[in-house]
Amino acid sequence: MGEQSNDLAKVMEKINRVRLEEGILDYLEIGGLDLSFSDLSELRADRIMAHGTNLRGSELLSVSLRDCEFDKANLESCNLEEADIADCVLSEANLRKAQMKYAHIKISTCIETCFDEVDFYHGHLSGTTFNEATFRQANLTGIIAIEAYFDEAVFVGAILIDGNFEGSDFIKANLSEVQARNANFSGADLTGATLWNGHFQAADFTNAKLNDVIWKGANIEGAKFDKGVREQILKQL
Repeated sequence: MGEQSNDLAKVMEKINRVRLEEGILDYLEIGGLDLSFSDLSELRADRIMAHGTNLRGSELLSVSLRDCEFDKANLESCNLEEADIADCVLSEANLRKAQMKYAHIKISTCIETCFDEVDFYHGHLSGTTFNEATFRQANLTGIIAIEAYFDEAVFVGAILIDGNFEGSDFIKANLSEVQARNANFSGADLTGATLWNGHFQAADFTNAKLNDVIWKGANIEGAKFDKGVREQILKQL
């Protein structure tokens, strides 16, 4: 216990020194440490290794992270508003109920990551892999997620209003009961996806792959489709 306390003190001393100098932290190993409820706001860092680290409830407002690994880390209820994350790994991490308004996660790997009840209002997720991730009841209003990968991801009850998912993959994803009015799915691959009871009024599905999609109960009033597609879908509703 005393050894971990010493490690924590050294880690926080190093982080606070970099923040004070407004520099960039280059490499830090914090795997397995308990940094819950820490203040790391505005930290700029490359190569943080945080496998299994507990950061629950921490302040990470406006952080800039590059080439970092947060696999299996606990980031539940963290404040990540305006965070800028790129080329990072967050696979199997827990970000449940995190605040991520205007946050960016670009060209990163988030396989089996939990984003349930996250507030991602007007965030950016372009180019990132979210295969088998969960976004249950998450707020993704106005999200920009161009050419992202959501294969087998779960969005049950999520808000996707005005989201831009152009060219993204949703193969076998579950979008049941989502609110996706005015969302852009043009050029997306929704092969085998479940859109049961979803609200897709005025959404754009032009040039999208829609083979074996489950549309039962979905509202597609005013939605845009390629010629002849709407008629086929209406037979399933």
